[in-house]
Amino acid sequence: MLALAAASAAPAAAAPADKPVSAAATIRACAGKAQPEYRKGACLDEAAKALRERLGTLVERKLAAIAAVATRPASPGSLAGRDDAENWRKAFLAAQGAWEEYFRRHCDSLYDFDYHGGSAAGQLASSCKIRLLAARIDEIRE
Repeated sequence: MLALAAASAAPAAAAPADKPVSAAATIRACAGKAQPEYRKGACLDEAAKALRERLGTLVERKLAAIAAVATRPASPGSLAGRDDAENWRKAFLAAQGAWEEYFRRHCDSLYDFDYHGGSAAGQLASSCKIRLLAARIDEIRE
């Protein structure tokens, strides 16, 4: 049954990296009333992990696209050359690092402080991760 619960979240989380993600659909797939709470939590956790992997793939793709700028010939009004590529790479990595810090602190604070580690805290923290990951995926996918 646990595998079934995790599998029900897989379609939204395991979609191709270039497709949009619906956080609501991903969370809903894990929240069936017939499922025991511990299975809901495991399903949400697995969905968040799958989205984390998907985001990692997209970050790698973005960095590859940025690196390709270094090989472009100069053209007025467009990014081209090593300097543009390096400046963009630094800016993207700084933004991604800031997002990672926000992601960790915000969702961890739900678990640690807002819900005091209560019985639903894990599900709420995983749902937070799903929402933020889905939004970030949609922000950086090409």
